Amino acid sequence: MRRRKLFKLLTSKFLLVCILLLIELALIPGAIILISMALPSHATVIYTVVLFIVDGITAIYIINSDMNAEYKIAWIVPVLLLPPIGIILYIMLRRHKLPRRKRAKLVERFAGAECLYAEPDTQDYPDDDPFARQCAEYVTKYTGMPLSDCSEYKYFPSGEEYAERLLAELKTAEKYIFLEYFVIEPGKFLNSVLEILENKAARGVDVRLIYDDIGSMLKVPTRYAENLEKRGIKCMCFNPFRPVLDIAQNNRTHRKIAVIDGKCAFTGGINIADEYINETHPFGHWKDTGILVKGRVVQNFAAMFLQLWALRGEKENFERYVTDCAPGDCRCIAFSDAPFGQNSNVCENLYLKLIYNAKKYIYINTPYLILDGEMQRALITAARSGVDVRIVVPHIPDKKYVFAVTKAFYSQLVLEGIKIYRYSPGFIHAKSIVYDDKYCIIGSTNMDFRSFYMHFECDILFFDRRVCRELCEDFQATCSISHEVCESEIKDSLHSLLYRAILRVFAPLM
Repeated sequence: MRRRKLFKLLTSKFLLVCILLLIELALIPGAIILISMALPSHATVIYTVVLFIVDGITAIYIINSDMNAEYKIAWIVPVLLLPPIGIILYIMLRRHKLPRRKRAKLVERFAGAECLYAEPDTQDYPDDDPFARQCAEYVTKYTGMPLSDCSEYKYFPSGEEYAERLLAELKTAEKYIFLEYFVIEPGKFLNSVLEILENKAARGVDVRLIYDDIGSMLKVPTRYAENLEKRGIKCMCFNPFRPVLDIAQNNRTHRKIAVIDGKCAFTGGINIADEYINETHPFGHWKDTGILVKGRVVQNFAAMFLQLWALRGEKENFERYVTDCAPGDCRCIAFSDAPFGQNSNVCENLYLKLIYNAKKYIYINTPYLILDGEMQRALITAARSGVDVRIVVPHIPDKKYVFAVTKAFYSQLVLEGIKIYRYSPGFIHAKSIVYDDKYCIIGSTNMDFRSFYMHFECDILFFDRRVCRELCEDFQATCSISHEVCESEIKDSLHSLLYRAILRVFAPLM
C-alpha cells in the first residue's frame, strides 16, 4: 500500500507542479545574488540604501493596508528580516481581491440570474427577534442570498447516515443534479454516486459535478473531468493548480453542495470519499456532520452552484432552476462566502455576531482552530461573561503542522476558561456553531484563516430551536466521548512559549 502511494506521488501532476514552484522560488534569491555580484563595489552602498528605503516603504504600506492585523504581522516579519526576498514574495503572494477577470466571470457573467435571488413572499420576523432580522439582512446585503425557509430538514450526525440518504435522493432525480465538493476520491462512496449519475445522465437528467483540483489532487487521475464528461457527466475541475506563485492558487472551492431537482439540498462537512463514511480509517474514527433541507431554501444552493458553473461560459435558462415550493415553517438562510474582497468575510462576521450575542452557551465543532485577534477576543469575552464556551477539535490530526497551530491557539483559550475537547476516537471534521438553543450555523467553513478569507464556502444559518436542539444534543454526545484539555496539559516552558509564538505569527500564511 505504501509503495503504491509513493509511486502515485512520484508520477503525479502534484509533484511536478511542486518541483516547478520550488525552482521558481529558488530563482528569486539566485537572481538577487547574481545582480549584487555584478554590481561594482562603489554601487553596493547605493544598493543597500535603496533596499533599506524600499523595505521601509513596503512595511509602512502593509501597516496602513486594510488587511487583517494578523496578516500584517505575518508579512512584516519576512519583509523586514529577508530583504529583498520578503518584498518580492509579498508582491507575488500578498492576500488581495480575487483576480479581476475571474471576479468578472463569477459576478458580471451571472447577470440574468436575478430570478434565483427573488425574495420569498413573507419576510416578517417576530417583533421580539430583531437579532434574526439583523443577521438575515446582513447576509442578503453581502451575498445576495435571500432569507428563506424549509419545509423539511434532516440532521446527520455521521457521514454514514449522510451518504445513505444522499444516494437515496440521487436515485429520485428527474430533472437535474448539481454536486460540488472539495474532495472526491474513487472508492465505495464515489463509485456508488457515479453509478447513479451515469444512469441518470443516460436517461436525460442534467448531471453536473464540480470538484476542487487541490482538494482532489493525488486522489483522482489527471484529466478526470474529461473522463467523466465521456460518461455523460458534465464536470468542472475548479481552479486547476499551476506552477505559478500566485495567491489565486489559494482560492479553492471548499464547499459541499448537492442539489436535486430544486427539491432538496445537502451541505455540511462531508466530501465524497471513503474516510468520510468510515469505510477507511486513516485517522481513527471520522466524525462529521451534514444536513438535508427541502423547500424554498434549496434555490439558494442552486444559485451558489450555478455561480461557479458560470466559469464555463455557458448560456443558461435560470428560470428552470427556480424552486416552486410552498412556504415552510423552519426559518433559515443559506449563503456562500467568497473571496471577492478584503472585507467580505461573511461567515466569520456571523460567528462573531452569534458569539457576542450569546447568554448561556456556545458550542463549536471545527477540525482546525486558527483564529485572528478579533475572534479570540470574542470567545474570551464570552467566557469571562459567564457563557459556557466549548470547542471540539480532533485528537488524531490529519495535518500535523496545522494541528500544532491549533494547539498553539487553544492553549490560551484553555487558560481563559474556555473548554477545549479533543475528539478521542479520532478526527472530527464537522463545522458548526450553536448557541442558547436559538440559532445555529452548519456548513463547510472551518474556524481558520483559509476558510474565512481565501476559500469559497457555503453554510446555512437556522433561526429554529428544533434544529438547534439536535445540534446541541449531538455536540454534548461528542463531548462525552472526548478528552477535555486541562490547564496542567498546557506547557509553559520557554521552549513551548517560543514555539507557540512562532506558529501564531505565521498562522495566517498556512
